[in-house]
Amino acid sequence: MKFTVAALMSLICTAALLSTTEGQQPQIYLRCQCIQTHSGPPIRIEKILSLKVIPAGQQCKNEEIIARMNRGQMCLDSKKDWVISLKEKYVLVYDDVTLL
Repeated sequence: MKFTVAALMSLICTAALLSTTEGQQPQIYLRCQCIQTHSGPPIRIEKILSLKVIPAGQQCKNEEIIARMNRGQMCLDSKKDWVISLKEKYVLVYDDVTLL
């Protein structure tokens, strides 16, 4: 009887662990995602569909900010004042910045 209860509990715990690890695997970046950054004229916040921020780390020494728009993605120069301002406004307006 004790063996059956222990086996059942073990099965339940295994199922619970497997269900929490399913889904999307986190992306592991082994290098910088942005080869070239846009530092030209500012982009209007209305044109940006989503904003992804990848902090500096072992894979890349620079913070990377990737803006997704209707016509594709664009890497923004994280050191420019208008990009910093855009990132702050985007968080306030949309409250939806993907941090990786």
